[in-house]
Amino acid sequence: MTRFIDTVLSAVEGIDPTHVLLYTDSSELMEKLSDHIEGTPLTIFTQKPAISSFLGKRNVDIRKVKGSPAVGLDALDQAKDIVLSCAAEGLIDAKDEVMLVISADIKTILCFDMEELGVVNLRKEVGTRIDLELLEYVFNLGTKIVREGKEGFPAGALFIIGDMNNVLNHTTESVQNPLGGQADEKNNIKRKENWNTIKEFAMLDGALVLDKFGNPVAAGRYVMFEDDMKTKIEDGLGGRHLAASYITDCTEAIAMVVSSEGIIRVYRDGKNIYEVEVV
Repeated sequence: MTRFIDTVLSAVEGIDPTHVLLYTDSSELMEKLSDHIEGTPLTIFTQKPAISSFLGKRNVDIRKVKGSPAVGLDALDQAKDIVLSCAAEGLIDAKDEVMLVISADIKTILCFDMEELGVVNLRKEVGTRIDLELLEYVFNLGTKIVREGKEGFPAGALFIIGDMNNVLNHTTESVQNPLGGQADEKNNIKRKENWNTIKEFAMLDGALVLDKFGNPVAAGRYVMFEDDMKTKIEDGLGGRHLAASYITDCTEAIAMVVSSEGIIRVYRDGKNIYEVEVV
């Protein structure tokens, strides 16, 4: 491990990344790297965070990995999801030069410009319909649903964002709107103190509808399908995905599906344009 740590520290000096992502359970590597790059944002993904070692270090953000760390080359797939999650959450953006350090069954250092990755295209596509900051807040709440579930059990949700009037015309109430009569701005998703409340509404049967500003408009909405519907989804996906595909095909809305298996998918124009497994 000592040689790998020395290699990582040398690579940081030579490359000078704008953000470092670390995927490891090694407390020694976490501590040495955080001491070495005090001026660079460091996000650590781990099963065993040594929290006390990082108190007061403003550049360090520790995320506990959902589930067990991947074994062997599967760690590369998990690392890919880490990068995509960070991009969707807005932790890293197109201008960042990222160093990804993996120390699991395999040890490797990957460096790349975010502008070269497909996730940037997602932000461009969605940005023509809704505010990018809003996408990040919805994604963050989606990851909260994946990690916390409902009463300790896995849960899913469907968010429909933007083009509110057309969305309401293509959906119907499954329950009396629990958001009826409430001031939209007071419940805005960009205010984190609202997340626990919005999370509960989002996990109702049906969809949570947000306007383009992030104000919750209605919960428990069912998408009304036409008899001649031609929408198709991938085999193995369920009703939420079909609803997301259909509603984005007949409106200008963006839809985000949070599956109980921990995968978040984004739909536009009836197509799945982004997919990531929450780690």
